[in-house]
Amino acid sequence: MPNTHLIIFDWDGTLMDSEAAIVAAMSEAYRREGEAVPSYRAIREIIGLSLSDAICRLTPAIKPDGGGRIAANYRAGYAARKSSPALFPGVRETLSKLYDSGYCLAVATGKSRGGLAKAINDTDLGGLFVATRTADMSEPKPSPAMLHEILADLDVPAGAAIMIGDTDFDLAMAQAAGTQLAGVSYGAHPVERLLAYHPAFMLDDFGDLPNKMKTLN
Repeated sequence: MPNTHLIIFDWDGTLMDSEAAIVAAMSEAYRREGEAVPSYRAIREIIGLSLSDAICRLTPAIKPDGGGRIAANYRAGYAARKSSPALFPGVRETLSKLYDSGYCLAVATGKSRGGLAKAINDTDLGGLFVATRTADMSEPKPSPAMLHEILADLDVPAGAAIMIGDTDFDLAMAQAAGTQLAGVSYGAHPVERLLAYHPAFMLDDFGDLPNKMKTLN
């Protein structure tokens, strides 16, 4: 088994190309509430946070009941999609290759438990992950709680795990948890922000991950 044998992935923006769907659902949620719709860029910035934290960042002055209705609108709108957005190119094949090579795979995401379950079911990836944590199962990013819980459940030391994500929320969480960390260049946050966390590597193409992992072992 490789020294770094647990790979923990963010979901949206790392495995799944869901940015446009998230922005559309959030925009419609604000529109239905009669609130000013945040810009595409502003919504893109909050991808990866829990839904409540995202809404608070987008509209800090909003009252709790208004924020709750926006959250409900978002959940309903996103769930109404006929299917989940597509995985990024090479994700399915690469995850299968890593699994077959003996790596343990897990997910730590800002999605809800139900949202992640639907996404995993729609993409038929369920058999590949040994552990998952969502924002409503634990403290949301950038708290290290999700990673601490995954490590404890699997009895894996932090140094034998790596977190891979597309936002500084992911890398800040990994840094706080003491795991190794890596970023992807095709997600929600600019590469320059991810580089500030000194990632072990950056992925421009998800299919390069097996070779990148060999450099850690």
